[in-house]
Amino acid sequence: MGTNRTRWPLWVSFTLGTLACLAVSYAAYTLAGYSWAQVVDYRSPFVSAAPPPGLVSVEPTPAAPLVRRVVLVIVDGLREDVSRSSMPTLDTLRTYASDISLTVPQPSLSFPNWTTILTGAPPEISGVTTNWHSGRELAPTLIETAKAAGDKVIVVGPTDFMGLFGIKPGPGVSLRPWPKGGYLSSRLVDDTLRLSKVSSANLIVVHLPDVDEAGHEHGGGSAAYRDVASKVDADIGRLVAGLEGASTTFVIVADHGHTATGGHGGWEPEVLHVPGVFVGSGVKLGKGTGTLDQVAPTVSVLLGLAPPAYADSQALRSVVATSDEAVFGSDVAHHLAFEAHYIGVVRGIEPAREQLLSGGGPDANAASAKADRLGAERSERLPLLLFACAAALLAVGVIGVASWRALVSALVGTVAYYAIYELLFFVVHRYRWSLSAFNSETYVKIFMNWRLGEAAFAALAGVAVATLVYPFLRSEPKGPGEAAYLAGYLSLAPATLLVVLATLGLQVGWFLWQWGAAVVWTLPDLMWGFKYDLDLAQMTAVGAVALLAPLVTYLLGRYHPRVRRASH
Repeated sequence: MGTNRTRWPLWVSFTLGTLACLAVSYAAYTLAGYSWAQVVDYRSPFVSAAPPPGLVSVEPTPAAPLVRRVVLVIVDGLREDVSRSSMPTLDTLRTYASDISLTVPQPSLSFPNWTTILTGAPPEISGVTTNWHSGRELAPTLIETAKAAGDKVIVVGPTDFMGLFGIKPGPGVSLRPWPKGGYLSSRLVDDTLRLSKVSSANLIVVHLPDVDEAGHEHGGGSAAYRDVASKVDADIGRLVAGLEGASTTFVIVADHGHTATGGHGGWEPEVLHVPGVFVGSGVKLGKGTGTLDQVAPTVSVLLGLAPPAYADSQALRSVVATSDEAVFGSDVAHHLAFEAHYIGVVRGIEPAREQLLSGGGPDANAASAKADRLGAERSERLPLLLFACAAALLAVGVIGVASWRALVSALVGTVAYYAIYELLFFVVHRYRWSLSAFNSETYVKIFMNWRLGEAAFAALAGVAVATLVYPFLRSEPKGPGEAAYLAGYLSLAPATLLVVLATLGLQVGWFLWQWGAAVVWTLPDLMWGFKYDLDLAQMTAVGAVALLAPLVTYLLGRYHPRVRRASH
């Protein structure tokens, strides 16, 4: 790289390489925005404004209620371990309760999991995938189901319930804005007790926000977080004392937990596993596990209601204090109807009842339908993966043909890039591929901008390492100060960046093969989705660095000790 005969081709290589880097940067930026919007704006094909008759008019009709009243308490952001170590009231209730460890769906965010609790539909079904969800979610809630059956309902919680669930202020409703530095749970409990005196409600839904606020402000591993949990626990004690009765059941759950430093949305155990305490009339004493989408069907069984139309799981049988199959008849029938609906959407045709019950049953058949469609779509996308692999190999191959020394240097620079970037991400910041990496949604842009900056820094460092290696591959190294070698040194910058981009492109190609860019009927695995977003952010920054990197190769080449010694 650097003789008179190759000078002009190298200038062409430098120009084309720089343009290629900038084009990849723009493409990655555009694709990142599109992919993010696909998840945020996901419109579930499983729900509609008017649920199919088969999901609403389920036979047999619901059995008589087991209890007169259910009080559903959502403690926002409560970790399971803290609920056991810092909440004596809850621990006392557990001695008379079904103590259930509940697993929340992905992403472990508030809007999606409030929806899961009240509808029985996880984000993939409900279409509520983030806290940026706008407009009314379409899946009917327990509140609507109870009202449709003639039951009275009290709702106490945040004003977000208005937009998300269409709950309007009025009799039996108290909605307050989120606290900003204050404590709200005691007022919400007061509101609930006040409303319960003027309305003999069958379903009371209470949302307590303060633990989540403490998690975001102080972290889920902090003393302040535990202190707030203790205060909320005392208010739960007041609520239970004010509402307990011979035919009242309390269901106390959380929508997600918190990391030790604050944040949720990902799949850390402390975020995914939350308490579920079912105590009172109609409930068994014991321990067990379940999923958050089983809360709504369980409440429905206790109140003698049909499950909400899009509930995708069955009630927790270990919780309900009866062995009478008739009590679960509507729950079982609805589950069959929902699984048939799910398979119908995925495969384009609903199975007959005999087909649904064959093999491993409705759940296994639904899982099989999902796997079959994913497999078919991956087969269709396989050419995309092969194209990504070919493009990456071609880019590396062209560099190698032009100059083996440039390729070796670029490969060493690429290793340096990953070492620096991953060291910053995993060791310095202690991040993981998780949406819990940023404390709240307001920090998403800041978080991604930092990743862009660190990728740019790592890319420049990788180019610097490549430049430091390059002169050692020549017996008589020359510097860019000599006109014949200037183009070679400048070309080393886009060459190194293109190798980095090629390796990142392979990772992006793998994700697109697995899940595709468009989110149409199923959510991707969000851990890999988060990594995919980070890879695209890196590609955006690395490609853009092509504007600055040639200056690094020129200066380091000009003042490289081996070059300076050779010139004397």
